[in-house]
Amino acid sequence: MNGDKLRDAYMEAVLERITSVRYPSMELMDRVEHLAHKREYAEQFVAYLIDSVQGVQYPSHQIMDRIERILYGMSAPRSPQ
Repeated sequence: MNGDKLRDAYMEAVLERITSVRYPSMELMDRVEHLAHKREYAEQFVAYLIDSVQGVQYPSHQIMDRIERILYGMSAPRSPQ
């Protein structure tokens, strides 16, 4: 297997692990956020995160911050307003 195929296999394995459990670890989500090397992986991850905030009355601010970092390139959490 070449490097690209190995990166794809790794990313798919981590995404599968994240999306198959109710409460994925923050460590795994950090890995995907920082290592998604293809747009399709970032889009799949963000779609999963958006689904998770839509399904609850009080969504996690950490998840919302993660979505914003990925979609809008924000590098630091926003300060309270």
